[in-house]
Amino acid sequence: MSAAKAAQPASLFSIAPRTAKILLAVVLLLGFGLRLLDLTDPPLDFHSTRQLHGAIVARSIYYELQPDPDPAVQERMVSMRNVVGELEPPILETIVAYGYLLAGGPHLWVARIINSLFWVLAGIPLFGLARRAAGDAAALLAVAYYCFLPFAAQASRSLQPDPLMVALLIFGAYAAYRWSETQQWKWALWAGLASGLAVLVKIVAVYIAVGYMVALVLSTLGFKAALRNRQVWVMAALSALPAISYYLLNIGDTSGLYLQDWILALLPQAFVPSFYIFWVKMLDSLFSSGALLAAGIGTLLAPQRWRTMLLGIWIGYVVYGISLPHQTTTHSYYHLQLVPVIALGMTPLLGLLIEQLKRQARAWQAIALLVTLGVMVHASWIFRSTLFGADFRAAPSYWARVGAAIPNDGNTIGLVDSYGYLLNYYGGWNLRLWPITAEFALAEMRGSDWGSFDEYFQDRTADVRYFLVTEIGELDRQSELKTYLETNAEVFRSEDGFIIYDLGAK
Repeated sequence: MSAAKAAQPASLFSIAPRTAKILLAVVLLLGFGLRLLDLTDPPLDFHSTRQLHGAIVARSIYYELQPDPDPAVQERMVSMRNVVGELEPPILETIVAYGYLLAGGPHLWVARIINSLFWVLAGIPLFGLARRAAGDAAALLAVAYYCFLPFAAQASRSLQPDPLMVALLIFGAYAAYRWSETQQWKWALWAGLASGLAVLVKIVAVYIAVGYMVALVLSTLGFKAALRNRQVWVMAALSALPAISYYLLNIGDTSGLYLQDWILALLPQAFVPSFYIFWVKMLDSLFSSGALLAAGIGTLLAPQRWRTMLLGIWIGYVVYGISLPHQTTTHSYYHLQLVPVIALGMTPLLGLLIEQLKRQARAWQAIALLVTLGVMVHASWIFRSTLFGADFRAAPSYWARVGAAIPNDGNTIGLVDSYGYLLNYYGGWNLRLWPITAEFALAEMRGSDWGSFDEYFQDRTADVRYFLVTEIGELDRQSELKTYLETNAEVFRSEDGFIIYDLGAK
């Protein structure tokens, strides 16, 4: 019987370590290449406001880094940057600015290459984690999900700190897991450094980092022993001190305002049942219910250490979602860190499926491989279709035309797209902004009292001569504003897509 088994050909899913490394490199290279599609289209395909925020900051740093800068241009770019605010340290933007120097100018596609590179490189420690739960074949499938999920492909190349944050969290989780296996100092240091950098890049990483750190430390040492362990204290210090030094000591006032306006003031949304319905709908649209279910089942099937780590991460994510209810239901990229979590969560289930397939005839194994490749191609095609389904190359010239149309003989306020960042980046203007409907709604949630429309309008436009409107649909939604402008102002200029009212003409 044993001789008969030995004579059977190896399973298609039995992968040698060297072959696994080659296949991993292929998956990562294909994932990187996928993200280079439509590379030079302006970054307006995915949360344009957030991407333009980063673009404005990176451009300013680029002009500051130039060896022989034009002082007038440098001062102008810095002034354009000052209006966008600073919510996190410009780590990614600085890296992008150095990329601009190598590329010979502030080409926005540089940021796409850099963030895509961060994302796919993090697939290496992701593979290292996944193979510890279910072997190389299942780990490769987990990395393929991480690379080819359409949402991940689009979000991970965007000009914002989130892809770098997620990549660092993966490195941190891998190092923390290796520490739990070996309790070696090198892994403690790497876990603390990677997790600390992730939290520094974007503070919301703290939820996931605390989740896997606490889970692995307690499952490895227990509570009392952890309190006496020097490695644990070093990991905690390295994870926390960079963020504390920046968010509390450097921009403490800004952090305090964010805490008040975006967390505490909006936290009551988490006590409304519809919030959880919208949260689930958001997750279903990004990942599909099937993937979430597979990740949940896989988490329960995982080996004990692995299961504890994943449960810690899931708990961190749930606390994160509840404490940021507005962003959880409105900003898809706030769920980007869930991509590797789902990939890891489904790995044990994938491992069981692969073990079952190994017992099947090679023909059925071949069919399973073809289906897997088909799913990857289908996901890639969805992403490709999304990119080429919209062309934003006309946007820069349009916003340059809008900027050129704004008069210089008086101050201007604007009801404009993307918080004015499009006009800032492409049109060269920093305008005072008139709030959109969503901002009025958020202000009401925070308890702000706007008073009457006339009072608010007069206060907001006290020293303003012109009123620019590029959000025509938004103007229609604000009926009082539209009526006031049509009654009390004259149209200074009207073109396809924008209107400039002269408030002082009547």
